[in-house]
Amino acid sequence: MAVGSTGHVRASCVVKIGPSRDLCGTTPAQFAELVERLAPMAEIAKRTREMRGGRVRAPGAGRKPRAFAQRLLVVLTHLRQGHSTRATAALFGVHERSVRNWRDEIEELLGDHGFRPPGARRSIRTLDDLRAHLDRTPGEACMVDGTHVPTKMPVDFEGQRAMYNGKDRDHVVKATVVADAARRPLWFEANPSNEGRTHDVTMLRAQVALLAALGATTATVLADKAYVGLKHDIDPDGVLTPWVKPRGGVLSDEDRDANHLLSSLRMPVEHAVGRMKWWRALRYWRRPADRFQRGGKAVAVLASML
Repeated sequence: MAVGSTGHVRASCVVKIGPSRDLCGTTPAQFAELVERLAPMAEIAKRTREMRGGRVRAPGAGRKPRAFAQRLLVVLTHLRQGHSTRATAALFGVHERSVRNWRDEIEELLGDHGFRPPGARRSIRTLDDLRAHLDRTPGEACMVDGTHVPTKMPVDFEGQRAMYNGKDRDHVVKATVVADAARRPLWFEANPSNEGRTHDVTMLRAQVALLAALGATTATVLADKAYVGLKHDIDPDGVLTPWVKPRGGVLSDEDRDANHLLSSLRMPVEHAVGRMKWWRALRYWRRPADRFQRGGKAVAVLASML
C-alpha cells in the first residue's frame, strides 16, 4: 500500500481472501465439504429457473454468475461477522445487492439441505425426518428451548408492544430450538406471529406441527420451567420439566435434586443455541422479523454440521 503525492492511497498489492474459522466460520476442509454439498443443489436450482415457463432469455444468456465457492465465502463471512450487506460488499469489492442476492440463495439452499448432525443417517428436512431421527436412537432425549435475538425497535407503537420482551427489556425476535445430546440443533422454527412478547410455551403451542411431532416421538422431551404446562399438550410421561415451588410452600430436597439433575441433562440445548449465536448474524437481527425463519434456520443448519 502506497500514498501518492496528492494524499490518495494507491493500492500496490492484491490481498487474496480464503476460508478460515475466524473469517467465515469454517476451516478450509469444512468449506470444501459445504461446496461439495451445496454446489449441485445450486446448479439444479439454476437449471430450474432457466427452464421455467414464460422465460424470455435463452438458457445460459446474460452475465455469467460468480463461482459458487466465491458466493458461499461471501455469505458465510456475512453471517459469521454479522456485518451489514454494505460492509460485507465493501470487504469483497462487490455490490451490496449482490451480497443480498447471494445471501438469499445460500440461505434457501441450506434450508433445503436440512440439519445434518454427526451420526445422522440422512439430513433432517421435515418434521417426519426429525421424528424418525429421534426414534432411531434408543433412549434418546431431545431438548426444547426458546431463543431470542435483539432487533431494531419498530416505528409504530403497536409494533413496539408486539416485539418488546419484558424479560430482556428489549425488542426481540423469537424461535423454538430442538437439540440433541450432542449439542447440535435438530430443528429451528421462528415464532409464527413474529412477535417478541410471546411466552415460550405459547409459541410452541402455536407451532402445531412441531408440537405434534414432539408428542409422537418416543424420545423424552426435556425442557425448563417455561414449559411446565407442556405435559397437558402431549404425553405427560414423555415430558420432563422442573418441579415448581408451590405457592406459600418450599421445594423438598428430593425435588431440588431432581431439578438440578434435569438442569444438567438439558444443558446441551443451551450449548446448541450458543453454537448458533457464534454466528454473529444471530446476535442482532438486522432484517425484518418475517425473514427470521429462513435466516435463523440457515444458521442453525450450519451449526448442526460444523
